[in-house]
Order: sequence, then C-alpha cells, then structure tokens
Amino acid sequence: MKLKFAGIVDHSTLDYPGKSAAVVYLCGCPYRCPWCQNPELVFEEGCTMVEITQIIEKLNENFLLDAVCVTGGEPLMQENAIELLKRIKQETGLLLKIDHNGYFPKRLKEALPYLDFFTTDIKAPLNEKYGAAVGLPKNWENIVERVKKSHEILKNWDGKKEARTTIVPGLIDTKEDVGAIAKVVNDVGFEICTLQQFRPEKTLDPKFKFIKSPTAEKMQELGEEAKKYLPDTKVQVVTHEDGFQEID
Repeated sequence: MKLKFAGIVDHSTLDYPGKSAAVVYLCGCPYRCPWCQNPELVFEEGCTMVEITQIIEKLNENFLLDAVCVTGGEPLMQENAIELLKRIKQETGLLLKIDHNGYFPKRLKEALPYLDFFTTDIKAPLNEKYGAAVGLPKNWENIVERVKKSHEILKNWDGKKEARTTIVPGLIDTKEDVGAIAKVVNDVGFEICTLQQFRPEKTLDPKFKFIKSPTAEKMQELGEEAKKYLPDTKVQVVTHEDGFQEID
C-alpha cells in the first residue's frame, strides 16, 4: 500500500509538545490558503509514491524518538493515510499526532482511535470568511459544513487536542475574528488554542510575500482577546520575535 510522500524530519521538538518527534510529510491538500508555507506539498511537487512499510522502517530506525507527527499538506487527503496511522500505532510504539484541516470528517473519525494528540487549523470564523481564508471563496458553505462535522466528532473524543489559527493581516486579524474563533474552540473543548504569526518568507499566493507579519504586540493583544473567552484553556501565541508565549 502506497502514499504520496514528501519526506521525514528525523527530529523535532516543536511538533509534539514536550516530546522528541519525527515529522512525516504527506502530499496534497483540498485548500489553497494564500499564505500557505508549504505550496510544494499542496501542488504535490517533488513528491514520490512510497510503500507504507518504508515509512515504518524509517521510523523504527530512530531509537531516540518519543512520538511521530503526520502532517502535510493535508494528511487525510489520501485514504491510505488511515493505514499508515494504524501501522504506526501497532508497529512503532510511538505516540501519534496528526495535523488536520477539518475537511474530511469521515476519515477523521476513522483516524481518531489511533491518535494520542490531534491538531487542527481553524482558519477563520465559521462563515464566508472561511472561504477567503482557504482560497476557495465560492465553496465556503460546503467547507464550513465539513469543518463543523469534524468539530462535532472531536467533541466526543477524549484525546488531547489543539486548535491553531494563523493571524494574517487584512484577512484574519481582528478581535472580532479571534473572538468568534475562540467561541468555537471553547465549544469543541480544545485544550490548547494557538495563534500563529503569519510569515511572508514563502507563500502559495505570491502577493502575500509582500504582506508584513503582525507585530508581536498585535499577537499579544489578540491572544489576550482569545483568553477572555477561554479562561480554562491554554492560550498561546507564536511569534518570530518571542517564540511560544502563554497568555495568562
């Protein structure tokens, strides 16, 4: 059984909180987020077809790992990703996390029994802004419906889960946006809410390379806004200047 595969990072301390993790990159994505930092994975450039067994063997070669994160692109774009998750859990003994964008609720439901940790992007408030945020404005209603179905599934899952939002000036960057997203985070029961600073180094839409990152002060302000709605949730902002900062 094969997957479209972009490679493995052997060691990361950022992708699974508190653990040393390998990161498996899978190819393809249903979205076209204009600020996306991995456009080559979205468009499947430089990807190869590999046997799942090869990925498992590579993970088992590294005896220093605690965990593995399967990401993309969008890992659940490929149906065979479920088999990869199953085999990682059965054959490596590693803690397992995926990054998912909420577009595939049926596959998400299949994946959750194998997971220890789950991270999802909440791109925008669950309205027409979602379509703009993912670069598919005409399809926003279908996308939001899928994301809501994923959230309903996650409500009933008792594993650890994190919601992330990228703050992109001119697109998703207001207190109103963050407040609406924070209400969703609270409703679904995410343990962690992370606001990420947009960075223009590499973007799917070339025009976004000319947009300046939000300032660290702006990120702090939006983090504090999210915390108003999430008093019992870990809220953190991530910036180039200060790294990870938890909001009290």
